[in-house]
Amino acid sequence: MIYSWKKIVRYGIPLLTFCVCIEIAVGQLLQYGETVLIRQLPIFLISIPVINGIGGNVGSILGAHLASGLHIGSITLDVHDKEMHHLVITALFMGVLTYVLIAIIIYWTGMFNGLQMNIALLPFVFVITATGCLLICLLSLISVITAFISFRKGIDPDDVVSPVVTTFGDTLGIIFLFVFVGAVIL
Repeated sequence: MIYSWKKIVRYGIPLLTFCVCIEIAVGQLLQYGETVLIRQLPIFLISIPVINGIGGNVGSILGAHLASGLHIGSITLDVHDKEMHHLVITALFMGVLTYVLIAIIIYWTGMFNGLQMNIALLPFVFVITATGCLLICLLSLISVITAFISFRKGIDPDDVVSPVVTTFGDTLGIIFLFVFVGAVIL
């Protein structure tokens, strides 16, 4: 594959414009839910950037590994590729472990700083971990699909996977958090 700046711009601008539009809509959703969280569960406001950041980072790391593997030929466009499966399993393991640890750290940080908790440690860890697990699973799937489709179409997956994964990570992270908070807490 030959890559030029013109090709990167030609495919990048529409994708980035689409991603910005989605992020604006998600920002409006967050603004609506923020008022509920401020009044009842402010500890979750600290969690939103962390949930989205971890999900986006793990999904982007997976996407970068997939792109590199596709470029050098160690990963094929076969859904049964063992190397791809190992990468996805590693991403899932890293994500789950990180969400559990970070949930505990956020809770203790909020408690020691005098934040009104209104929730016990275990339900909080459950909500953050469940949100993160579901997010990592879907972002891993999105990373694989985006990397494979872009590579098949002759587009560098490095230019496509990260914007798509971070946009969907921000969107799904906020939605899943609200769903789990509503189901478990409210």
